[in-house]
Amino acid sequence: MDDRKSTIGYCVYLGNNIIFWNSQKQKVVSRSSTEIEYRSIAAVLSEIIWISSLLHELRLPSIVPTIHSDNLGVVLLAANPITHSRSKHFELDLHFLRDRVQQHQTHLVHLPGIFEVVDILTKPLSTISFIKFRHKLKVECNPIISLRGNVSK
Repeated sequence: MDDRKSTIGYCVYLGNNIIFWNSQKQKVVSRSSTEIEYRSIAAVLSEIIWISSLLHELRLPSIVPTIHSDNLGVVLLAANPITHSRSKHFELDLHFLRDRVQQHQTHLVHLPGIFEVVDILTKPLSTISFIKFRHKLKVECNPIISLRGNVSK
């Protein structure tokens, strides 16, 4: 059934290691792909803020996080201080992200869709793309493992 609700997903890396990932179906129908991306980025930004707070409590050095988005409209809208009438329906997420970008607390970078690893969590992919993204997530297939475990016939 196609209910027009998008699936969002994101991956959080610390250095080269993935430490958190999420994929979930939106609860509401979005009016645009930019709105969907903004909601996804606001969700991952909330997670990053929590992780940064944890790292700070552990007295680990903090860095300015970089968020990659394959939606150029989101990147441009985050950098533009003017609120457009077409963005009123996701204005809270817009200001949440824009404030972090303008205060240099977060970098938002455009990443072409062919490099968007999170697509493995949100879209059907070709076998080649699936294997490539699975490798980038550092998840490897081990054909020796069986769901039967050590059970004998």
